[in-house]
Amino acid sequence: MYVESAYMYYIAIVCPGELDQKIDLYKHWMKDHFGCQVALKSPAHITLIAPFWLKQKREDEMVKAISTFSAPVNKPKILLDGFSHFGRRVIFVAVKENPVLTELRKIVEQYFIKLFGDIIKKEIREFHPHITIANRDLSPSVFVKSWKYFSDKIFTESFIANDISLLKLTDGKWTVIATKEWSQ
Repeated sequence: MYVESAYMYYIAIVCPGELDQKIDLYKHWMKDHFGCQVALKSPAHITLIAPFWLKQKREDEMVKAISTFSAPVNKPKILLDGFSHFGRRVIFVAVKENPVLTELRKIVEQYFIKLFGDIIKKEIREFHPHITIANRDLSPSVFVKSWKYFSDKIFTESFIANDISLLKLTDGKWTVIATKEWSQ
């Protein structure tokens, strides 16, 4: 019996290389000190569409959708300011509130739901852009110890979000398989 393969994907704004390297240092610090390594499987990014399953035969359709995406908003300037957390399970680089980024996320969600409504659903949680440092393998006890390190760290960076990317989970690592820069 033939079983059709499916993979996990997500859509995000991937941080520029130099910034990704800076954030990667914090992810490696978490791995070296506490064994947290799940966040190392992805480049530094701001998720626009949470991970979803897609059958392999539809990947070209998704790549085409990325390539034809356009956003009628200005390219948002992303301001990063320090660290924060969700409960005791996620530590992240904080992204300053940004109405243009929020609007972009809404446009991306509407576009992909229109094309892939059988797979991508409207997110019910409020959009809270962030760049993950440690998440699923961060226990509450390790959180307390690691938060002492991050709570008073200063981290300020910025970049212009020029594009969106489609990432695919293959062999335990998320890789960018398509990117679309938009003009505005």
